[in-house]
Amino acid sequence: MNKFKKPEEEDFETVSDVVKKMMGASHGLMAARSQYDGKHKIDFTLRGVPVVSQFVSRDTEMQQLKQLLLDEIPTKSRRRVVVLYGLGGVGKTQLAVEFAREHHRRFSGIFWLDGSSEASLARSFVGMMQRLPRDELIAGGAEMPKHSATDVDVAVRKCLQWLSLSSNDHWLLIYDNVDRNYLDKDDQQAYNVNNYFPYADHGSILITSRLASLQTYGSGVKVGRVSTEQARIILENNARRVIEDVDIVLKCLDGLPLALTQAGSYLRETNMSALAYKKRYKETWEHLMKSQGHYPLEEYGNRSVLTTWTMSYEQARRESEEAAHLLKLWGFLDCGELWYELVAAGSCLADEIQIPMWLHKIAGDELEFANAVGLLSRYSLIDANEDTGSHSMHSVLHRWCAYLVEDEERSSYCNIAAGLVASNVPTETEAEFGRKWKRILAHGVSINKWIGEHPIYEEGETISVSIKPWAFFSLGYILSEENRRGAETMYQRALQGFEKARGPEHTSTLGTVNNLGSLYWNLGRLDEAEKMYQRALQGFEKAWGPEHTSTLDTVNNLGLLYADLGRLDEAEKMYQRALQGKEKAWGPEHTSTL
Repeated sequence: MNKFKKPEEEDFETVSDVVKKMMGASHGLMAARSQYDGKHKIDFTLRGVPVVSQFVSRDTEMQQLKQLLLDEIPTKSRRRVVVLYGLGGVGKTQLAVEFAREHHRRFSGIFWLDGSSEASLARSFVGMMQRLPRDELIAGGAEMPKHSATDVDVAVRKCLQWLSLSSNDHWLLIYDNVDRNYLDKDDQQAYNVNNYFPYADHGSILITSRLASLQTYGSGVKVGRVSTEQARIILENNARRVIEDVDIVLKCLDGLPLALTQAGSYLRETNMSALAYKKRYKETWEHLMKSQGHYPLEEYGNRSVLTTWTMSYEQARRESEEAAHLLKLWGFLDCGELWYELVAAGSCLADEIQIPMWLHKIAGDELEFANAVGLLSRYSLIDANEDTGSHSMHSVLHRWCAYLVEDEERSSYCNIAAGLVASNVPTETEAEFGRKWKRILAHGVSINKWIGEHPIYEEGETISVSIKPWAFFSLGYILSEENRRGAETMYQRALQGFEKARGPEHTSTLGTVNNLGSLYWNLGRLDEAEKMYQRALQGFEKAWGPEHTSTLDTVNNLGLLYADLGRLDEAEKMYQRALQGKEKAWGPEHTSTL
């Protein structure tokens, strides 16, 4: 007998009934997933990310992000990649920030990565690793990173492995400012961001970029200029008042949020009318048109950003020379983070280089520094970083800062910037060494890039004010794992300076020789490395004796080199000598001995 009952007409569901039930199930699933509560939950933070206090909604773009990153997929999930692309200054970063703020509960963790260069991206993974569960990371045998390239590589690898765990598929990675084209072979910091994607095909990735070509990695969301109404809101929010004849100003600024924010801040600080603003804007525009070679601006045909920025800078300079000089100095540093202690080192440089009065003033008094950055912040030239006590600058503005500096001033500003960075390079015995190293490294990379593009040396001769040898040495040290070619240049200049000032057998000279040996070893130039180590060893033995710890460090380095060369008998002799000497100097249980 047939057990199946023949269905009556009322037993059939209409197509609409089925759809309604499916939609109801989908909504139930969405509700269940409205807040992630799995085992991989990482507390949400935007620490160190530049944020604006008054975000103006971009409903169309935000809705696209929600559809692409939040809609549930009934089958096994695949990785979602979304690229927010558009002009610099159009609001991509702040849109990503607002998305993260609004929807962070939907993800197990949100991780913000600085994609402005390959070096900064790798450093971001070090910071990310410090937020992850230690027991899940060290299970593979790797320790937490410290500062070297090896440790950075470990951090990148371990983070990508953790993100690839089969049970960990609800995270969101935000790669911010991926603006370098890896096909540009002349850009040493350009990279393929796809090489830094997790191994497993799950999770979510959001990229902000000026490169529309990155849409090859996923879905694209173009962030364009804002509407007239949005532009008015941005302008008046930053001006903190209703502006009469506001359309006069809006026509100048062409819907670019960065220009609107600066213009609003300018109107707030000066209490200027729309008509007066247009007149000043026109005057500044005409001046810039006469100086096109001095202020290159390839990306914006209408120059609205540069015009508003120049107006704000000129007004800030009228109110504070210190703030104007600080902005110029910042052009030689990294745009990502500036803090008081970095600038305060200027007080210690007076014995080494000529320090101008403006630097004396803000370096010697934290209140004066706060007043300077406060003024720049009020004109929206810089941003406060969340929860760090530091400030950052939009990358578009930062590219133009150095163009404020006249040719005859460049050497002086570069010298000061190099001195500040070199003075802040930490030693391994300092508390919070890893954090300090990571923080100052970006500035070392920036100084190296600036010197490479605008050399102050010509055929070995100093054109004007030179950077001191000790500063070159510290810059070489900070770059030694991040940019070895740059480190070699810095060490070579330090060596030339020390040899000239102190002689070839001075311990400062020999310390540079030793570090050059280590650098050559890392570069695979082993014959050159041996020559450097042998010279350093002979010099240290003569200056300090065969059992001094600095001598023994070089002995140990030679052991490493000989082992790498396969000269194992010589390597063993070096290791034994180093071991016996360090046992005598430090004791058998000291970490250097071990």
